Amino acid sequence: MPDTAATAASPVAHAATNTADVGPSTKAVRLPSAGKLLVAQIRYQVRLLISSGRAIAVGVGLPVILLVASKGKDTHPNVAGYAVFGLTITAWSTYGVRLVAAREDGVLKRWRATPLPRWCYFLGRILATALVAVMAGAVTVAAALVFYGSHFGDGPDTQLTVTAALAIVAVLLLGAFAWAATATALTSVIPTVEAAFPTLIFIYFPVIIISGVLFTNLSEPHWLSTLATYLPAQSLIDAVTRAVRHPAGAPLLPVRDVIVLACWGIGGMLGAIVLFRWEPHRSTQRRAARIQQ
Repeated sequence: MPDTAATAASPVAHAATNTADVGPSTKAVRLPSAGKLLVAQIRYQVRLLISSGRAIAVGVGLPVILLVASKGKDTHPNVAGYAVFGLTITAWSTYGVRLVAAREDGVLKRWRATPLPRWCYFLGRILATALVAVMAGAVTVAAALVFYGSHFGDGPDTQLTVTAALAIVAVLLLGAFAWAATATALTSVIPTVEAAFPTLIFIYFPVIIISGVLFTNLSEPHWLSTLATYLPAQSLIDAVTRAVRHPAGAPLLPVRDVIVLACWGIGGMLGAIVLFRWEPHRSTQRRAARIQQ
């Protein structure tokens, strides 16, 4: 994992090393402000995530391939669904697996020993993931512009405008934050790296299926359709769809969907604060090793 070099490569870890080496006659090194620490952490985590070619290929490449494959079959493609698909893969599965791996490899434990505030580390990591996830969604929308033109709807009144594009980026950022924050809370109960991907996918696919990320299931029972409206996937799709296909004079983003996404983001952060653990599940790993023997 690229994260294993965290304590050696990051600016904060370097500052921590300098502080540890300070003698009694030397003034301690003062850490940068919280804002500078957060920006440095975001930049560092973005580099780590982008350096993972597999994560970028799946989160960015797969939705674009599916979108291009649908050309000729669908005059009005589900652009929002494909964009949300790439975003959620990055902010949920990729992020969750990497976070569990960092904990079980002892990387989070070493980060906790640095002077970097814990909130700064997690907020930086989540925001970095959200930025890369938004990039995945934005690339999908850009691909739709290339292959389908600027009219995604049924008429000239639905042309994508600059204001609509900004609204899409804003809601994608909020949605990515909600998914990453929720994944942070969930990783506290995932004991091993081997269990991370199956657990995350087991939750992920039912959510995107009932939410209509890749296709609309008209045979869903009413209660299931109602449940989907409270999940972050459908709310994100509806908000992006409104921004992409909004008629003239209509509000760009539905208030209800924005509230749902904000609630998931806040709930995920609160859950992460209460449940998250920095220490690896060593006892679980030892039991698994004994079983294999």
